[in-house]
Amino acid sequence: MRWYVLLTWTIYATGAFAQQAATLPQVAPDKGAAGVPFRFVSDGPKGPGWSRPDEIARVYFHENLTALFERTLRLDEGVPDRTTLRWIFTGPHAGFTVELTSSTIRIAERYYDSMGLYEGQGNYPAKEVFALQRQFSGEARTVTVIADAHLAVRVLVNDVQLLEAPLLFDVTRHQLMYAAPRTAHLVVEGTMSEPDAKAATVTFRRAEVHQTMLGFGGSPSIPAYEELSDEGKRQYWDLLKRYNLLLFREYPMGTELKPDLTNLEDLRDATPHYYGDNFPNSEVSSFEYSKHAQALGGDVIYEMWALPAWAMEPYQGSTVVDTWHRPVKLVAKPEEYARIVVGYCRKAKAATGAAPQIVGIQNEVDEPPAVFDAMVKTLRRALDAAGFQTTRIHMADASFMFLGIRRAEALRKDPEAWKEIDFAATHEYDLQEFMANPDLYDARMRAMHEASAGKPFLATEICINDPHYQEPSYRIAFQTAQLYHKNLTELDAVALMYCWLLLDVEQPTFAGSRSLLAPDRTRGWIPVATSFQLRVMGAYSRHVLKGMQRVGATSDDGDLLTSAFAGDDAQTLVMLNRAATPRRVTIEGAQHAWAEMERTGLEEENAVSAVPREIVVQPGEIVVLSTRKAAAAGTVE
Repeated sequence: MRWYVLLTWTIYATGAFAQQAATLPQVAPDKGAAGVPFRFVSDGPKGPGWSRPDEIARVYFHENLTALFERTLRLDEGVPDRTTLRWIFTGPHAGFTVELTSSTIRIAERYYDSMGLYEGQGNYPAKEVFALQRQFSGEARTVTVIADAHLAVRVLVNDVQLLEAPLLFDVTRHQLMYAAPRTAHLVVEGTMSEPDAKAATVTFRRAEVHQTMLGFGGSPSIPAYEELSDEGKRQYWDLLKRYNLLLFREYPMGTELKPDLTNLEDLRDATPHYYGDNFPNSEVSSFEYSKHAQALGGDVIYEMWALPAWAMEPYQGSTVVDTWHRPVKLVAKPEEYARIVVGYCRKAKAATGAAPQIVGIQNEVDEPPAVFDAMVKTLRRALDAAGFQTTRIHMADASFMFLGIRRAEALRKDPEAWKEIDFAATHEYDLQEFMANPDLYDARMRAMHEASAGKPFLATEICINDPHYQEPSYRIAFQTAQLYHKNLTELDAVALMYCWLLLDVEQPTFAGSRSLLAPDRTRGWIPVATSFQLRVMGAYSRHVLKGMQRVGATSDDGDLLTSAFAGDDAQTLVMLNRAATPRRVTIEGAQHAWAEMERTGLEEENAVSAVPREIVVQPGEIVVLSTRKAAAAGTVE
């Protein structure tokens, strides 16, 4: 949850727990325990190499850490007085160090990825962002570090948790350093170990049928798309085909639209979307883009946002307050609104051969319930009269699910309006209230499912826009992956859409959470992934195809989240391991032989392989088994 990060940073900065000494339980000696051995001798030979003229040689553990992990140091004896054993964890942007003395345990986190962090000393820029220390009595014989799925790192001494810190960034390597007087003979030795894999069983139940999938996708900024070079556009469509992101949720013209709709595609009139100091990313239609998506097997979902002034009128009813606590003063004219949408459908059919599959009522705008009801009924009549009977309607999108619940409940009070709604829908930005513990979002999702009253659900915007979580790390993307799983299994979502597929942005941390792709001007204006979000969404989208049905799949391990899909002779199983230890999986009930396995993790970018005899899902990893091979690179010319 958001308060978790803010609160913990405040506590750690003030050192509120610094004087609360813990009494350690005794731990039985464990000399010769299995693991990687280490040994430090304070008056031994100096470490080889440059720049450390008289430092005790460090110990480097030659492994690459998984996104989530648990590691334990077992010491043969306690750390001598007035010396420090430092366990140093490093990653591409930041790192943390756990320091153990004879009476204290400390954790400190630091960033080192910008010259702006240089504080006048050291041989590289770095800034410690906070530190927390805890005193203890007794002899420390084990230290365990757990990077968990709650965006936290926990430190246990003698199996007792003494420290916990928020951990948003990735770490990939670790090493040990011993700081002690070179004039004394002091020895620290022991082993470093990791826990064994745990057994888990997944049961596939083909007869248990849930929702039928429409697909995955999101919204591109059309001006950003137009910035791509010809080769960039080719690569863009190849990526969308490879990742099966073929639902085009179109942001339309908006406030600058002319009454005759002649500027629907005019880039000069695109409604700007300002994000910080980035150049504006704008809303405008593109039938050329729609045609590409449809040619690859995709569909268009069209939803207006802010309406032009000529399509609105003063609100005369009782006071209504919008999402941002402002009184609603202007509301939609339902007839003009419906005329715009039908006009768009006509132009889309003429340009691409097909009207949009779905139209949404309005994106994130708060209309009084009576106005929303009128918009729904008026639009349905207008679409039918114009010959677009197969174009379906989803309810007006709210920014947050708790508001989506209210909108669905309000719509159901008008049975005629609710009858014309084909899909429930909402954005899910309020997930960020529960980022450290997505399970707390389940109750809200179940309430949305109940409010939907049997209507198929569209997750119309998913992304991270809270600046407290705009870290382009796999750990943040993994929390989003848990949301995908929950949408599919708690809400029976038929479509998942990231907020932006493509955005032109200057600020990299913002880009890494708001958009899957961005144009790279340094490589010829080609699209590149902004963070790990693309691969994580791909873990679900690449093998869950339009028309597949979600079927039953259960795991006997609460940290191995599973979802399964089937269609004709195809089946797909997605397994997400949010534990800090590996899972060795046995699968029961699958009806067809698997054709391929795909791994997604901190190192694996949707890595496809043959299916091994033993399936192990690493901590923080997503493993997909499928009877059909996913689209490979180079499928679009």
